[in-house]
Amino acid sequence: MQIVLAERGTTERPLDPKGATHYTLDDAQLVRLAEIGINVEQHFGSPQDIEWAYAGGRFWVLQARPITNLPPQPLSDVRWEPPFPNSAWWRRQVVENMPEPLSPLFDELYVREGLELSIDAMMAFFGLTYFQVEDFVDRPLFTTVNGYAYTRANYKPLRWSALPSLLRVTVDEFRVMFRDEGLAYWREQALPAYLTTVERWKATDPASAPDERLLAGVRELALADARYWFACVLMLARAKITDALLGRFLKVAGRGRDLISGMFLRGFPSPTVDAGAELEGLAERIRGSNELRTLVAATPAEDLPKALRSTQVGRDWLAAFARYLDRYGHQVYNLDFVVPTQADDPLPVLLSLKAMVQQAGHDPRARQRAIVAERDTLVEETARSFDPLRRKLFRLLLGWAQRFGPHREQALFYMGAGWPTLRRLALELGRRLTESGSLLAAEDVFFFETSEIRTALSARKHDKTKPELPKLARERRELREARKRLHPPPVVPPDYKVRFGPFDMSAFETQRRNVPEGLTLRGFAVSPGQVSAPASVIRSPADFSRMEPGTILVCPTTTPAWTPLFSQARGLVTDIGGVLAHGSIVAREFGLPAVLGTGEASKRIHHGQRITVDGDRGMVLLEPDHEGLALKV
Repeated sequence: MQIVLAERGTTERPLDPKGATHYTLDDAQLVRLAEIGINVEQHFGSPQDIEWAYAGGRFWVLQARPITNLPPQPLSDVRWEPPFPNSAWWRRQVVENMPEPLSPLFDELYVREGLELSIDAMMAFFGLTYFQVEDFVDRPLFTTVNGYAYTRANYKPLRWSALPSLLRVTVDEFRVMFRDEGLAYWREQALPAYLTTVERWKATDPASAPDERLLAGVRELALADARYWFACVLMLARAKITDALLGRFLKVAGRGRDLISGMFLRGFPSPTVDAGAELEGLAERIRGSNELRTLVAATPAEDLPKALRSTQVGRDWLAAFARYLDRYGHQVYNLDFVVPTQADDPLPVLLSLKAMVQQAGHDPRARQRAIVAERDTLVEETARSFDPLRRKLFRLLLGWAQRFGPHREQALFYMGAGWPTLRRLALELGRRLTESGSLLAAEDVFFFETSEIRTALSARKHDKTKPELPKLARERRELREARKRLHPPPVVPPDYKVRFGPFDMSAFETQRRNVPEGLTLRGFAVSPGQVSAPASVIRSPADFSRMEPGTILVCPTTTPAWTPLFSQARGLVTDIGGVLAHGSIVAREFGLPAVLGTGEASKRIHHGQRITVDGDRGMVLLEPDHEGLALKV
């Protein structure tokens, strides 16, 4: 095809294949063109989009402008080494909610400061004056390696003299966790205190607040969410312990029957289920209106708010959508507050809504009732299959797991509840520093630590700028983007075997260790069933538009804000996660076969590749690509 001048503008004209076998430019001309391109780039100091022409025996540069969307250059010589001598780290617990490299401000306030304070709050709550964390593990307990968050995995040698204290603290922790005082602490103290802090700062007008107050709000909200994490830990610990006991019993007592705990932990109410039901209701309102259905089908998701505001029925729908975001919009795609929440960036939700509208209507409540009926039938069948002693033990362990399991999702729903408010305060600071010339964009504020922000604010107060800050922000942004292409190992150093004294702790890892090639991936069986379908590989919210209805969702991990994708999926596969991860719980509520913790599925599986998910055995089978070979890392 060639583009040629026409009477008005240009037109395309097919080329004769027989006459289009010669090159337009010879080697010498190509070398000269490359030299010109390099000279233009060096002149402007950045990669350029250059338009050129060749006429009259010479090249002519017509236009040059910066390229702003180039992918980052791959990092070279990346090593996954501990940041402290003789230490080891793994990606589990809270860091499972941080799938990407961290922003500097989040790293400082949440990981290095907030989570350490959360541990101290936990010790104070338990009243463990006779026990010191430092007796068993070194500080810090959290760090980053190549920008990715990790938690401490190596423990001090277990001394016989420390056993009495260890046994006592274990008994005390179990007493608090399994009695109502742990639940009461979360429900009556920790959660109300956190939400009160959020409401207080939500009432602050960012535009009129002094610089120092804005920064104080960012700091207080970050630390408050990190402290709230401890209350979540209590709920998580109860759920994980009781689930592990049930799972172990089923593996031994039901040997050969492929029974997993997830089969019995389905159909329970949760804020995530409520959010899904409300979103389905919004989609049904669109299906039920010819005007709305036509408008939504013809309008790109990013243009929907503007288009809907042009009609009364559209404005009514937007009001309902705003109420949805007010209740559920704090849900995070990533716990790092550099990433917008649903309320800050509803585009991924709108993309999912457009897909939901095109599908037949589903009643989430009816689906949940069906899952409950299926679950209860399985409970009775399983109980009858055991002898009286095992039947009694099964019902005891099942009762514990079903009692404590739902609290986990309810507690985690509020993680990041303060982020929409924190982001408003931080972005107002960034806007002011942009106006003063110390930043190029308001979002750059997340790429500085508080001491650097204070320095910039001090310069602003004296009508000065910090000319080195824009360059530093750009460098840190580019480094974070480049690090997104890395694949953090589950443990650092990668060959470290996690142990606590004589106990092997590898069972608590959230990623299986798979070979780097082949047609099979092992993971954790978290939601029963088998399904074969093409894969939709979604690595971040930026990829939500690539989610195809009726496919298997393959991603690094999921958080509550990913839930809208589940209504389009037939199965789930993740890199990180276990039986009580968010994705596991939601997959069970949607009745999707799921395998989590494969370690590298989002890298090994390509978009559109057909795969089979075996949620009973924890296996993912990859069909060969068009060349008959499994895709390699």
